[in-house]
Amino acid sequence: MIRAFPLLLLSLPALAAEPGAGANPPSLTSWLLSSLMVIGLILVLGFLLKKSKIATAMGGGQMRVIASLPVGYKEKLLVVKVGEQQLLVGVTPQQVNFLYRLEEPLDENQSQAFSQQLGKLMGKHEKS
Repeated sequence: MIRAFPLLLLSLPALAAEPGAGANPPSLTSWLLSSLMVIGLILVLGFLLKKSKIATAMGGGQMRVIASLPVGYKEKLLVVKVGEQQLLVGVTPQQVNFLYRLEEPLDENQSQAFSQQLGKLMGKHEKS
């Protein structure tokens, strides 16, 4: 019932027109085309909001993802900055695991690949 409510709202203007006033009822193709345009607009706005920094700014900016490395179909390694610390976490569809606190933070402005930076840091850690 709740899902049908928006469809009822779309049909109200057609019901409000008087049949004798010379107004033609909207055809099925025009109704379908306008509905697809509205759905497309919602999807585009959602995509733009996701890609914009507005959602990050609303979170307070205390945490953010510095780098990401996919290691499987749905698994990935993330370097997350929390305050002034950088943490390495493993993410799967079921859970998030803390793996390591980076003593030497990754350079956020450097264009070097995350896998190279991580390998360099892990290599230094193993030699210690």
